[in-house]
Amino acid sequence: MERAAVKYGPALEAEFEIEQIGTGAGYQLRGGSGASCWGYNQSNIVRWGEQVYALSWRDDLRLVVYRRRGPGQWEESPPLPPVPQNGNVLVDQQGRLHLISGADASWHALFEAPARNWKFELREYAEADSRFGAAINGQGQILVAGGLKQLAWYVLDPEGDYRALAAGRVQHEEQRGYNFTAFAGRAAHAFCSDDYFVGGEQFSRGSVSRKNPASGEPEVVQTERGIYPVLRTYYYYCPDVFAEPENWRMEVISDVSDTYEDGARGTTEQQDLLLDDAGSIHLIYFENRQPVRTVWASEGQDPGKSRLYHAVGEPGGELRHFCLGNFNSGRLYQGMDGNMHYLLTRGRRGAATELWYSVGVAGDWGCISRPVRLAMPTPFWHLYINTRRAGGTLAPFIDCYWTGPYQGKSNEVWYARLQVAG
Repeated sequence: MERAAVKYGPALEAEFEIEQIGTGAGYQLRGGSGASCWGYNQSNIVRWGEQVYALSWRDDLRLVVYRRRGPGQWEESPPLPPVPQNGNVLVDQQGRLHLISGADASWHALFEAPARNWKFELREYAEADSRFGAAINGQGQILVAGGLKQLAWYVLDPEGDYRALAAGRVQHEEQRGYNFTAFAGRAAHAFCSDDYFVGGEQFSRGSVSRKNPASGEPEVVQTERGIYPVLRTYYYYCPDVFAEPENWRMEVISDVSDTYEDGARGTTEQQDLLLDDAGSIHLIYFENRQPVRTVWASEGQDPGKSRLYHAVGEPGGELRHFCLGNFNSGRLYQGMDGNMHYLLTRGRRGAATELWYSVGVAGDWGCISRPVRLAMPTPFWHLYINTRRAGGTLAPFIDCYWTGPYQGKSNEVWYARLQVAG
């Protein structure tokens, strides 16, 4: 597969205005399994007109939603029902806030518009699977798709009180998860990667920090010996989920399986999915082909060996791949002027250290401006941005959101506006 390196044009200046939402969320032990910025594939921030909402963990059991009232002023919702994993915050064309969460995406919270008094109705009409993503189309229909043993999906319809209008399952050869999703009209898209465990005494152990269920005291639990070999990413496309719900097409986007030898291996991972104004699909993924034996390969690899790639083309057609450089994550944003904006990160798993920004002209995917580094207050986990696949409306800037580093047990929550370069 040919993957040409992009050409860098002149660098463009960028203004990055940062404010802290608070220090009361993220890594807090209550006996659950969650932590803020789990679910890097999910929508954690969305804008509707002047309203901006951000989703975070209050502790490891419960989620909360923040609403921006003004510069540096945020209000917090009451904690939502306990959940085992993160959720997706969406907004429809009437400005109503939606939250898809619960075990296997089993509940849907519909808030009054605008979500100022935090009143919502909880619906439990459908279920997908773990590691799910969610997206909303122009008709207000919500696509939810998750792994692990299968791509389990459903579509909620506002005309039917948000009951499932369509649903199905696509079996996997091995477990896959962390689906980025997009939903345009009747066409559904999902982008995921391997998510299975290989046990064995020849491997090292991991560890999990939690509160002891009996004593309530913090403890570190050693996990089973083994590794997670994330060797491939996969793009799924169904042209019409209503007329042909079984017509899901799958394509392997990246593959580092040739690096595997007796547990040592490289890694790859999906990082973003976007449908542009012309209807083209964009997939961001990274590879690091350095073989290591850590539980998660990216924990033991040299980040300097990571390469970030951008695949683009017509849905279901041939994709062109471009190398964006030495980065290990990225987000895409098509601005009001049609230009494509790239937010690129560097650093280790759970503790990124650098954020960079670049711009390219739509259609000329082989050339972007030379990335410029944005000043960040601390290391961070995953970066989230406002997206149209979550129903977000455009602004002359990009709404950004992140928490402090998971490895640093941070409880910081941050918001920033990136003034886009024209």
